[in-house]
Amino acid sequence: MRRLALLVLGAALLTGCAGRPDTPDGGSMQDQTSALQQRPAMAEITARYEEMQQKLRDRWTAELGLSTPWVNDGNPGQAGCAEFPDVPNAEQHTLDRWQNEGAIPDDRWPRALQIADEVAAEYGFTERQVILDRPGDHKVEMRDAFGGWLQVGTKVNTVLRVRTGCHLVEGS
Repeated sequence: MRRLALLVLGAALLTGCAGRPDTPDGGSMQDQTSALQQRPAMAEITARYEEMQQKLRDRWTAELGLSTPWVNDGNPGQAGCAEFPDVPNAEQHTLDRWQNEGAIPDDRWPRALQIADEVAAEYGFTERQVILDRPGDHKVEMRDAFGGWLQVGTKVNTVLRVRTGCHLVEGS
């Protein structure tokens, strides 16, 4: 058992020293920073994603006939970036969660997804993954090229959640 633990530890250390495939040239701080500079800054991407959330809320309300107002549940967050560990001002942010009281009925869920796909695609979210698809319980995640994700779901309530990928935070 001890040999196995040492073998696993050695492999982890060796892997940690190897180049990272998601950053250029093995991932030096300069390479990581350069890669992040090609992306929008955090303030810009956050504004875009908030606009996307608003557009999606507006379309769902109008086109699906949601009768209750959307509520901002808050609960934002931020974290460092595992894929860019050497860049101190690189972060990923979780935006405020939005909730609408009540579920989208199953017969309207396909239209809700179509609207979500259309809106999300305008903002670069083109990869969709179904997390749950059961009667009365649906959850889908959409991803963009920066590692951001939009999560939409409905069960007891309808919920929208967005997390950015890694972006540079200005002024850090």
